[in-house]
Amino acid sequence: MATPTARTAALAAVVLALAAPAAHAGHHARPVLRPRIPGALPRHFRFQYADRFRGWPVAPLDVQHPIRGTFLDPRGRDDSGLAGYHFGVDINVDDRHPDPGAPPGYSHRVYALEGGWANLRAVDPNVPCSDRRLLVGHFSYWHVSPIVRMWQRIKPGQQIGWTCSGQWHVHVSEWAKVGGTRVWVNPLHRNGKIAPYVDRAPPVVRALRFFAGPMRSWRPAGSLTAPDTAHRLSPARLHGLVELRAPIEGRQSFWGFMAGHPAWQTAEHPYRVAVEIRSVQTGAVVLGRVSFQSDELPRTPYLVHYAPGTVQNVSMAECLALPPGSRCGGTYWFRPFSRFTHEYWDTRRIRDGAYDVTVSAWDITGGRTSRTVRVEVANL
Repeated sequence: MATPTARTAALAAVVLALAAPAAHAGHHARPVLRPRIPGALPRHFRFQYADRFRGWPVAPLDVQHPIRGTFLDPRGRDDSGLAGYHFGVDINVDDRHPDPGAPPGYSHRVYALEGGWANLRAVDPNVPCSDRRLLVGHFSYWHVSPIVRMWQRIKPGQQIGWTCSGQWHVHVSEWAKVGGTRVWVNPLHRNGKIAPYVDRAPPVVRALRFFAGPMRSWRPAGSLTAPDTAHRLSPARLHGLVELRAPIEGRQSFWGFMAGHPAWQTAEHPYRVAVEIRSVQTGAVVLGRVSFQSDELPRTPYLVHYAPGTVQNVSMAECLALPPGSRCGGTYWFRPFSRFTHEYWDTRRIRDGAYDVTVSAWDITGGRTSRTVRVEVANL
């Protein structure tokens, strides 16, 4: 988990929905500009690659490998004072059993997922192995010591380097051009280069909890475990501006060499989160939205989507150093109402009465789960 965080900027206000101005008589109204769901790619976006190779960046290339760090995992505070998302996936290797022929200090061979020209970064001999990386095609490989030359022509499936002993993984990032801009995207997307990938365990929405707004801004110092000043509301009497928080766990069904070590395994965040509020009396939907999706790096700070109580996964090296019985996995608390800013349900805009609040979560392979809580709105 030593992967550097992706810098985020507090641009939430910039991506708020823009209402079109009223049309003058005799003129056509301008279309309303609607921003995409944070983290979602344009509806008809198509990935383009230099070749048709599909596989994994470590051997065997044609079988699945365990992943302990997923795209858009929450990460620590960066030097801008904000906090960032994990902008790739951590594909694990077993450092207890290096590949045959591994040089001292290295563990497993790394292979190119796409052909192209090698672009080497931070490969000076004085640079620690964990900080070395290279780019080929649409992919970036971190914590990898290259064995290829700068601008060398690389074929897909060709060995390009070694993982660093003690890191237990290679971090793989993928970029794509979206609207003319290069953005980090989820390397596990459907029809992508990394295959096969199977996950038969759907996410779990463990609870729905309601809160009034905090008394002051929440400024976590590198960790989301510290509570804020919001106070919890009873579902039997919601009133005013209401925030919803939900612990959602994406379980994984494949663990490879970690299958016999439950303490090493970690949860992952869901691919998509959505919420719907429906009137029990009339059946009308009074609020419905997808608030989060894990396709591309969002422009919103991660505190918009992750709530207090969130715990980052610890790296394999840190996990192995913990006392026996310690928990290495993360915990993910989401804000299902929040998309572009910290958003609330204004219960004063609807009639008092009973409503069903449903939060749904998906994994990237399409597995879905939901949880519903009946609440009572009582503003009078």
